[in-house]
Amino acid sequence: MLWCLLKTWVGKERELVNEITRMVPSSMYHECFVIYQERIWRKQQRSVVHVEPLFPGSVFLTCEGTSFPINRFEQVSAIAKLVASGGLTIFPMMREDGEFLEKISGEDHMVRLSYVLKDEQGQICRISEPLQTCRGQIEKYQFKKRYAMIRHRLWGEDRVIAMGIILKEDADRKLLYEDTEVSVEMSGAVLY
Repeated sequence: MLWCLLKTWVGKERELVNEITRMVPSSMYHECFVIYQERIWRKQQRSVVHVEPLFPGSVFLTCEGTSFPINRFEQVSAIAKLVASGGLTIFPMMREDGEFLEKISGEDHMVRLSYVLKDEQGQICRISEPLQTCRGQIEKYQFKKRYAMIRHRLWGEDRVIAMGIILKEDADRKLLYEDTEVSVEMSGAVLY
């Protein structure tokens, strides 16, 4: 599967996906989507799961074949208008970038919360997926803010990516899901 990155205005990701699915022939691509992530916000001693784009301003397009048909894609009038106005830039992605994103976000394009377990000394003893995939790239944890910072080479440059985590104290309580237009179903991060 070939991946392509479509850069647009932050906050316009869903609008671009809708435009593409409405205006671009489905024979030109396999899937068009935004990669979302689950994050926990601590509000008044409660854990609230919030969903947000993992890469604000980024939409992804996949297609089958040996090369991405960027020229054909840009010839669609709605896409040509977006490119001309500066509202869209198209970048082909390296295969390993797509494989990494697929590994952490799965078929539903949602980076789920990773369960992080600490021992009595406060040392991390277990990590669930998807953070486990990036274990050697973790730079630091922000336990109070419920995320881990990883450094990964993506789109030809080193990027720092924040990934949501869930701790034992969150798992022991009921998690609240913030109202959102994105369908969220707790993956049940593997609790050890």
